[in-house]
Amino acid sequence: MKNWPATLCLFFTWAALAESQPLTLYTESFPPYNFEEHNQPTGINTEIVETLCKHAKLKCVIQVLPWRRAMSKTLEQPYSGIFSTSRTTQREAQFQWVGPLVSGQSCLYRLSERTDIELTSSRLLTNYTIGVSRGDVYQAVLTDLQLVEGHHFLTYSGKFEELNMFKRGKHDLLIGSSMTLATQLQKVALSPEQVIPVLELNHPALGGNYLALNKSAPAGVVSALQRALDTMKENGQIAPIVEKFVPANKYPHVQTSPTVDRCFYGTAVY
Repeated sequence: MKNWPATLCLFFTWAALAESQPLTLYTESFPPYNFEEHNQPTGINTEIVETLCKHAKLKCVIQVLPWRRAMSKTLEQPYSGIFSTSRTTQREAQFQWVGPLVSGQSCLYRLSERTDIELTSSRLLTNYTIGVSRGDVYQAVLTDLQLVEGHHFLTYSGKFEELNMFKRGKHDLLIGSSMTLATQLQKVALSPEQVIPVLELNHPALGGNYLALNKSAPAGVVSALQRALDTMKENGQIAPIVEKFVPANKYPHVQTSPTVDRCFYGTAVY
């Protein structure tokens, strides 16, 4: 009973803050999870986060920014957050976490014409080259797999810059997922029929997309958002949002294998 006054004080402080100050949530343009359409944020995880804010009775403002700027602002601003982000060991203590939101199985793909590429294990990645966005979680994953930047993989300052190099054959492999592949390839006028999955990329850092809130955000806000997400999952509200942005039969490949099934037809993970 001695803790009741403190608990009530925290509750009313959070409630007053929720009523008066918008929670600013940042994300990057990474379809179909989050992007802008007609100058408005949209996407699978954007719609989920908007629903969480509504259920938690929070005023939320979502802004789409380049990833490094979005991350910097979230670390600097007390009443802010960032999504869709990976919950890595390095980031764990920097934020308060809500999730997981929607993600997909990460995979490595080759151009269908590159029949010289054979990849049966991540240990063979040293034989090939990959391009990734600088600061992206995949940069950390490749480094952890003992690949050397500048030799086995190159980093680029802009999202999707590596796609042109992959299309031109300057990189052997592309990282994507069944959820993101079609949109990625569209940016360089490629289609899913022109690539083949060669390896599933499994790593603890790729365990899902999350909403990460600044450490100073009230605990009541974090718990209210997590409860709202848990309720959405229990009530089956996630799948219709996914289907709105990712059609069920999105790739026409006929040849099948466990890797093809998961990397082309894999369902959303949440």
